[in-house]
Amino acid sequence: MKKATRKQMAILVVGAAVLMLAAPAISHAENAQTAQDITPEARLSSAQDGRTLRRMRDGTVETYSKFAPEEVFSLTWPSEAAVRTAYVKWYTLPDCVILVQSDEDGMEISRERIDEPGFNDCYPILPEARALSLVSDGGMQIAEITLYSEGTLPDGVYNWLSPLQKADLLLVSAHCDDEFIFFGGTIPYYAGERKLGVQVVYMANGERARVDEALNGLWHAGVRNAPVFMPFKDVYTESLRLALLNWGEEETTGALVSLIRRFQPEVIVTHDLEGEYGHGAHIATAVCMLNAVPLAADASVFSDSFAAYGAWQAQKLYLHLYPEDKITMDWNQPLPAFGGKTALEVANEAYHMHVSQLKYHSNVYGSGQYSSLEYGLAYTVVGPDTAKKDFFEHIDPARLSDYIAPTPAPTETPAPAATLAPTVQPTAAPTVVPEASTQSGVPTLLITGAVILIAAAAAVPVFMKQRARKTQNSNRSK
Repeated sequence: MKKATRKQMAILVVGAAVLMLAAPAISHAENAQTAQDITPEARLSSAQDGRTLRRMRDGTVETYSKFAPEEVFSLTWPSEAAVRTAYVKWYTLPDCVILVQSDEDGMEISRERIDEPGFNDCYPILPEARALSLVSDGGMQIAEITLYSEGTLPDGVYNWLSPLQKADLLLVSAHCDDEFIFFGGTIPYYAGERKLGVQVVYMANGERARVDEALNGLWHAGVRNAPVFMPFKDVYTESLRLALLNWGEEETTGALVSLIRRFQPEVIVTHDLEGEYGHGAHIATAVCMLNAVPLAADASVFSDSFAAYGAWQAQKLYLHLYPEDKITMDWNQPLPAFGGKTALEVANEAYHMHVSQLKYHSNVYGSGQYSSLEYGLAYTVVGPDTAKKDFFEHIDPARLSDYIAPTPAPTETPAPAATLAPTVQPTAAPTVVPEASTQSGVPTLLITGAVILIAAAAAVPVFMKQRARKTQNSNRSK
C-alpha cells in the first residue's frame, strides 16, 4: 500500500506541475482580453499647466479644459505603456480636429484630419507612437481623455461608427430620451433585431451629461452608427409659435430637408403634431418634418443642401399618434437578438440609462394616451398600409441595406457527346494527418495536463487491485 500511495502522490505532483505551467498562459490570455486604463503613465507635454489634465481626468463630462484656436494639446507616454487607443470625450463638438502621432524621438509618424468628430471618439494609436497631439482651427473643449492598452475596450467605452451614408430609417427625436419614451421598440426592433440602417437625430440638447446617457441607451438598443446632435436650443414651450420663435421655421425646415437629403432614408419616424403632452419642440419637429419631406425631393429649394447631397424622395413618413392611416406596432414579441426580451423591454432598459430624466417619466409608454405603439402614415409615395404592422410595408426590399440579391439560376449547357477515355490506374490518396486545432480559447497545455491527471487517477485503483491479487496469490502459495 505504501508504494501505491507514493505513486498517487507522484501523479498528483505531475498534474499540479502541468497546471502550474499552463497558468501563466491563462493569465496572459485573460489580461490581453480587456484593455487597461494607462492614462496615469502619460504626461502633459504642451504649454498648459497640470490642472488641464486633471480636469480631463475627474470623471465628469460637465467640466472641461478649453483650448484656443490652433492651441495644441499634447500627451507623451513611455514605451512600456503600450498605448493603443485614445478615448476622447468632447464637451462641445469641434468643427474639425487634427490628430498627430509622434515616435519617441518626436518625429511625426501620422497625421489625421477628423472632419466630423463624435462626442465620444476612439482614436487608434500606432504601436510605435509615444505621443499624440490634438489641435483645431476653431478651438477645442475636451471633457475627458483616457488612454487604453491593447485589448477589448471596457464596458461603457464604445467605438462608434460614423453616421450612416445611407439610412433605411431616419428617427428624429426632439430630445435625448424621446427616442425611447415615445417611439418605444422602434430602435431595438429595426436596428437591433432586423439590423437595418437606423440613423438617430436629436434636435435639441442642453446638457452634456445627457449626450452620454443617449449614447449608452442607443448602444444598448443595437445602434452602432453615431447619432447626430442638432444645435437647436432646448427651451420648453407649449405652442408651435413659441417653439419656432426660438428655432425659426425656415431654419428648422431647412435643417430637416438637409438631413433627409444627406441620409436618404426610405422611412422617417418622428413626433406627434400635438407634441405628445404639448411640448413645443415636439410640435415644431413634427410640423416642420411634414413640410420637409416633399421639399427634400424638390431640387429648386434649399440649394445649399441640394448642392451637397442632391434631392431625395423619402417613401414614407410616420408621425406618432397621427389620427389617419393608423398603424399599431407590436413591441411585445420576443427578439432573438436580445435573448428573447421584447422590443419594449429593451426600450425600457435603454431609457433607464437616461438617469437624469427618470424623475419626469418612469418608463416607456407601452399603452395609454401616449402609447409608443401608435402611429399614423402621414406621407407616402407607395400607397397606404394594408397589413399595418411594419413601417417598411410596400418598401421594395432591394432599396434596403440588408438586401441580398437572389443568385441567378445556372444556365444549362448541352452535355458533350460521350467518348471512350483511357483507363487510368487510381493512385492512393496521401494520408492527411489532421492538425491540432488552435481555435480553442483553452491552452493546449492545460487540456493535456488535465487528461494526464484524469488518466493517471483512473489507473491507481487498477494498480492497487492487481497488487492486492498478487499478494493473495503469494500467501496461498506459501
